[in-house]
Amino acid sequence: MTTFLKNLDYANAKGQERREIINNIQHDMNYLWRGKDRWLNFISFGSRLYHEKFGEQVVVQKDVSDDLIKTDLNQIKIDDLPILNDSLEFYFEDPKLGTFLLTNSSVSKLIDKLKMEVISPVKKKFISFFCSSVEHGESLVLLPAEGDICRNNIVNALGERSDDSDFADMVLLCFKVLIYASIPKLKPKKISKNELRFGGKPKVKGRPNLPINRVVYLPREQIIDGQGMTERTGKKYNFYGRRGFMRTYKHERYTKMRGKIQYMPPIPPKDEKPKTTYKVVNA
Repeated sequence: MTTFLKNLDYANAKGQERREIINNIQHDMNYLWRGKDRWLNFISFGSRLYHEKFGEQVVVQKDVSDDLIKTDLNQIKIDDLPILNDSLEFYFEDPKLGTFLLTNSSVSKLIDKLKMEVISPVKKKFISFFCSSVEHGESLVLLPAEGDICRNNIVNALGERSDDSDFADMVLLCFKVLIYASIPKLKPKKISKNELRFGGKPKVKGRPNLPINRVVYLPREQIIDGQGMTERTGKKYNFYGRRGFMRTYKHERYTKMRGKIQYMPPIPPKDEKPKTTYKVVNA
């Protein structure tokens, strides 16, 4: 099991050292790094430098992450997903979950924003996730900015780390948080640093003082209501729990839900053979 760190190290993105680090990276990209490693090394450093100036933080309530871990995805593509900001630090209130930094950009855009002069910058967009762990140190996975959001695509992108199921699961969880937060009624709330109660404070290892979005749960009935998908009956059935699911609707027959993302939270069994009011899903 991989032990991910709760605090990423942004200390090198501050003050006079910042310009020196950028100059050193610029030199290494132009004269030392070659091939794929050239861009991976740059994005590993550049994503943190970029975040220090332009990023935001997403603080995820434990109840949300608990349920999203038990939720499956269907027919949701990266390019259909509204991403809150080009640079997002995911900080989970669950102490067992590590912190991940998402960057939605291109190498050429990072180079421009960091005011660097680099030979042959790549213009193709990417989504990267940066993290640190006790076992592997700093790690980065690079994904195309299009295609299906699914675990297999993430595992394939991990390359040599493809056997690290924990890494893939955390990246998938970050995507689920974005999907959850893209539903209008579940939009995250802006909070101040003084409202942070579970960690993620600025200045820890150089963490910048940036806008903070807290992703929280509405009461379950409020999540389900108004999605155009549920209908209550008075029938009683044995119910043994259900995983949650997220999906989009694209066929023209979906007049109310076409182009929207739907989230149905998981429902755990209350006891061995519970009784519950059955909800009919008209898909």
